[in-house]
Amino acid sequence: MNRAGLMAMILCSLLLPGCATNPVTGSSDLVLMSEQQEIALGQQANQQVLGQYQTYDDLELQNYVQYVGRKVAERSHRSNLNYQFTVLDSKHVNAFALPGGFIFITRGLMAYLNSEAELAAVLGHEVGHVTARHAVRQHSATQLTGLGAALGAAFLPGLGQAAGQQLAGALGTALLRGYGRDHELEADRLGAEYLGRTGYDPKAMLRVIGALKNQELYELKAAQAEGRDANVYHGLFSTHPDSDTRLQEVVASADAVTKVKQPFIGRGEYLERTNGLVYGDSNSQGLLKGRDFYHGQLGIALRFPAGWRVSNLPDKVVASAPGGAAILQLSVSRTNPGQGAREVLLQGLGLQKMGNEQILKVRGLPAFSGTAAVDTDAGRRPARFTAVQLGRSVYVIAGISRDPQGFAQYDSAFRATGESFRTLTPEEKALADNVHRIATLRATDQTTFAGLARQANLGQLGEQQIRLINGRFPRGEIQPGETIKTVQ
Repeated sequence: MNRAGLMAMILCSLLLPGCATNPVTGSSDLVLMSEQQEIALGQQANQQVLGQYQTYDDLELQNYVQYVGRKVAERSHRSNLNYQFTVLDSKHVNAFALPGGFIFITRGLMAYLNSEAELAAVLGHEVGHVTARHAVRQHSATQLTGLGAALGAAFLPGLGQAAGQQLAGALGTALLRGYGRDHELEADRLGAEYLGRTGYDPKAMLRVIGALKNQELYELKAAQAEGRDANVYHGLFSTHPDSDTRLQEVVASADAVTKVKQPFIGRGEYLERTNGLVYGDSNSQGLLKGRDFYHGQLGIALRFPAGWRVSNLPDKVVASAPGGAAILQLSVSRTNPGQGAREVLLQGLGLQKMGNEQILKVRGLPAFSGTAAVDTDAGRRPARFTAVQLGRSVYVIAGISRDPQGFAQYDSAFRATGESFRTLTPEEKALADNVHRIATLRATDQTTFAGLARQANLGQLGEQQIRLINGRFPRGEIQPGETIKTVQ
């Protein structure tokens, strides 16, 4: 028996109520929660996700993803769970699973898939994490880190408490590091197996990994060219290339075991369902054009300093100076009756007053500006706040420098950004509402990726984007008569 197995056996004998049979392997797992507790934990986390991220507003697409996901889950090792599959309205490439069967995929990831089998591969991978109880095992491993100190002191009293804690740290680190590559590979194996059981092509797993690796290469180049942080996906499939020998083996094994004679691909079905999918920024989350941030639904705009990297997150917009020397953040709060910008800001900071208080007008809107010392991970730092009131909302632009001595250097940029806040002009509103969507067309002998990119007006890297969403990056030509995705 290997060392990990021996340690699991020892701990299970000591903590029998905390061990459970893994539904996938049939062996004992170190889990400190029941299935009902797992579901309850997942329900709580699910509400937090839905409270922070918007779901994609397309009921037909949501139902389609739910249909495909549940079809795969019904052939899994834990078909008894009530799986919920949700599409999030985010341009970022992501998919993840919560305990108990709550699974999410972004529209950003769906843009790079080209068949129902590939969608099933992504969802099947996440179902694999649920069936193997990876999240639960990680949660239990974290709790066992503290337990290891007591075990070390009990079985090795000569080491003393400090040595026992070192043993705990080593045990905890070993357990937690086990939830990287090996567990991703296990999820790949299970996902490929579930694909075959359901009648899909298990090799779709490899096609998805190849597509996401290509998207990552493109994103790194695009971010460098545009002077921003790369939105690189670190989760699903990110731990190995599509040419990985072990990955090829587990997919081939699933293919051999399930023996699907005529696997279902579903390219036409998927392209039809995703025709009209929002691509890139949406007017519900705002979009960036150079230094300017526009939000069509809120009707606002803001200009960030030149050369700063800007990230549009679900609940805020964050800009960082070169080298991370300073940060600006735009967020929004609702007012209570009788509150103004100053009252909302002071209440949010828990202060009675601020330094350098100034009541002002920003493009005709009531506003307030001031400074205060705030606690950060790096210690207490001075910060500039500008709050602008628009209706029942107060928009807060906060700026802080990494070095306390550097605050004066950046304060003018903090103030200028706050005072650039404005409502959209009709021209800006049209720009903010100009959302790109995926569209399909039947190719002719004149159809080229370069031509489609020019028509889509996607900029310098447009051809690479069109190639990526069609799975033809960096090379590959269009065949007359085939259905191709473009962006309109």
